[in-house]
Amino acid sequence: MYFLSTFISIAVLLVLLIPGYMLRKLKLVSNAAAKDLSGLLLYIGLPALVFYCMMGVDIRHVSWQEIVLCLLITVIVHLIGYIAIKLILIRRPKSGAKSAASFSAIFSNCGFLGIPLSEIAVKYCEVFAGTMDESLSRMRLYVTLFNVVFNLLNWTLGVALYGAAEKKSVMIRKAILNPCTLAFIVALPFTLTGLSLLQPINVGGMEIGQIADLITYLYNICVPVSMCILGIRLADMKIKRMFVSGYMYASLGVKMVIVPAIICVGCLVLHRLFGMSGELALGMVVMAVTPTATTALAFAERFNGDTAVAGECIMSSTVVALVIVPAFLMLTASFL
Repeated sequence: MYFLSTFISIAVLLVLLIPGYMLRKLKLVSNAAAKDLSGLLLYIGLPALVFYCMMGVDIRHVSWQEIVLCLLITVIVHLIGYIAIKLILIRRPKSGAKSAASFSAIFSNCGFLGIPLSEIAVKYCEVFAGTMDESLSRMRLYVTLFNVVFNLLNWTLGVALYGAAEKKSVMIRKAILNPCTLAFIVALPFTLTGLSLLQPINVGGMEIGQIADLITYLYNICVPVSMCILGIRLADMKIKRMFVSGYMYASLGVKMVIVPAIICVGCLVLHRLFGMSGELALGMVVMAVTPTATTALAFAERFNGDTAVAGECIMSSTVVALVIVPAFLMLTASFL
């Protein structure tokens, strides 16, 4: 039942590829549409999603030890991906294709897909202590922290993978001042003080809930728009080339098998032997098994990488996720 529920949830997400695919195939949108929509997600949708998650966190249900552990595991997830893809592609000469495949193997779609999938996982997993609201609260904090570290690494390690000529000071500034990190910083005081803009505000005895509605409207664009972008990209891909791309297979193996397998085993060991919470274990597995980040294509375009390889990695990992994600989540849930 758990496998089927997760499978159907991901299948529904993949169905959202169809509008973007059809619009592009019918030439109702240009190939620049995906780039424009990416800007909408980057500067509005994803920051709103991070802000929404932080507003849904009750800090009383989370220990500082698990916050530190969450940050540590997040770094380890990316480090495993980095080491694994470096070893696999060590004999390949430096090129735009190698850079795109390496980026795709390390960075996951932890925002657009990871956050919704983590909430789906919690709702269908009935083994957590406490109420569903408490479990969702803890999960939201963990996946948001993962996204914050992800964005910091995107603009440092991610840029370095392409050998870009940007100064270290510029990379660090972009890492700190990217929209998602800023959304996290703005939301942090609310989370620490227990205030939430998702609840109606009482003004002169009258409750005003429009702010909560606004946040909800903005973050709700993330999933459909991100999948629409992927559909547009898919329409321009040469599908036959995907099946003979060595770079794609290397990236796919690392991103969807090696990294999640190691993290899954590690988190279950920490849960069983050291009492790590089930929400943190499941949340980190979700983040590790989420397919390649759609930003892989944007970075390839910006830093002269191989956009075809980046697109192949995104598409193949997203399709494979249809089976791999529910399998890993079912395995993790069965041991919690």
